[in-house]
Amino acid sequence: MRHRRLFATLSLLLGLVANAASADEIKIALGGEPLTLDPHRYNLRLEETVLTDLFEGLTAHDERGRIVPGVAESWTTSEDGLTWTFNLRRDARWSDGRALGADDFVYSLRRLLDPKTAASLAFFLYPIENAVEVNAGNAPVESLGVRAVDATTLELKLDKPFPFLAERLIYPTGFPVPRHAIEAHGDDWSKPGNMVSNGAFTLSGWRPQEAIDLTKNAAFRTADTVSLDTVTYVPIADSAVAYNRYLADEIDIIGDFPPGEVERLQRERPNEIHLSPLLSIMYLVFNVEAPPFDDPRVREALALAIDRDVLTGKVLESGEVPSAALAPALVEDYEPDLADMGIDIERAQTLLAEAGFADRPLEITLRHIATAESKRVQVAISAMWRRIGVQTRLHQSDINVHFATLRQGDFQVAQAGWFGENNPEHYIELLASDIGDVNYGRFKSQAFDAILRKARTTPDRDQRVETLIAAQQTGLAEFPLVPLYSVVIRSLVREDVKGWYTNPRNVHGSRYLSVGPGR
Repeated sequence: MRHRRLFATLSLLLGLVANAASADEIKIALGGEPLTLDPHRYNLRLEETVLTDLFEGLTAHDERGRIVPGVAESWTTSEDGLTWTFNLRRDARWSDGRALGADDFVYSLRRLLDPKTAASLAFFLYPIENAVEVNAGNAPVESLGVRAVDATTLELKLDKPFPFLAERLIYPTGFPVPRHAIEAHGDDWSKPGNMVSNGAFTLSGWRPQEAIDLTKNAAFRTADTVSLDTVTYVPIADSAVAYNRYLADEIDIIGDFPPGEVERLQRERPNEIHLSPLLSIMYLVFNVEAPPFDDPRVREALALAIDRDVLTGKVLESGEVPSAALAPALVEDYEPDLADMGIDIERAQTLLAEAGFADRPLEITLRHIATAESKRVQVAISAMWRRIGVQTRLHQSDINVHFATLRQGDFQVAQAGWFGENNPEHYIELLASDIGDVNYGRFKSQAFDAILRKARTTPDRDQRVETLIAAQQTGLAEFPLVPLYSVVIRSLVREDVKGWYTNPRNVHGSRYLSVGPGR
């Protein structure tokens, strides 16, 4: 009997400890397994989500997704827009307590642009002086336009004016990385036990396909404002599985769920469901180096057969916004002024006949991400193409394999998407011939590149946007890709989670979250 009472007492105490711990922790569904947590080698939005908890750049997001000072407490820009001077916080620290200063950013930006790093998103910081030449291996990393004026003053020199730099620096490509940890551990520096970071959390564990564990960083400059002690990211590629685990109280936040559940959730869980338009564009991209997609008539025919209104109104039904433009209409102070590419079945059939498919069907493989929603969209598109005599084979793979395949150019037609920034250049430059492997279809247009170069040398924002719109019109006229729609994020957040706000970037730093009483 004594043993039984002792066991009951221990069980009660353990339960109390577990409940106390749960009040300071949160579990968040992640849309898949990260390939890396090295900020300079990341490529996927899901990796960016975790990295933003682990690191902080010169600029950062606040709880509502707005751009605010990060490690830099302030900055100034020269009159010609070519010199940016950042004043760093004197209390900036690495998680191991070491001071973080301007030299760390010099090292980090050089590492990002060093071709040995093989950063697929290095082009994010091509505006820095000599960045293109450095990244191509045609100039030493020391020639990069970045300089530590003193311990807490960083100077960036640009080749051309780039008024969007403060926003561009929020990405992991602009994060500082710890030279001392990298030199000690090499490529293993970003693993648990080795990683040193400067964000609100540190990496305490990583169990592949199971969980990524973060722990509050006591050395973070505002650690006293961070409520959560631990954050667990749970990789779940299937939104239906994430949804079921949320309903089973295993997950506190999910960033997607089956669209067919919207109406029921709005009735039954009105304080937990959140629908918000995302700064984003989903599109189909053609490999223009692979016949017959090197023929613009084939690309145009396939584009003219797609009914965006059907995709957004009948297939998805979550409020997605159809778009014929590459830069989404949600971008501030931007109107695409682009004629709607409506469906035209007769012209599509004529174009295919002219391209040599009058007496034989065009057979293509359409690659997409292995989710139920993606499959529905691609099945609908293949049915639309069937109306013009095109036979489509669908090929699905998980998100990591899918985008690796796109970066390698090993596809015919594929689903793709681009997210995040509140400026049109971020999206339109995907068609640039010098942007690297995120120009998945290897599209090259001298006319487009010339207009984009003009935009890149224009310091005035309004004039720059006008020129970008002209570049967009010129590029899309050759149909290298087919813009489809802007995404609406469907989230479920438990009522006792505080500090979570919908915003067009869909960023929700864990440093701003807390769990209310009663958990």
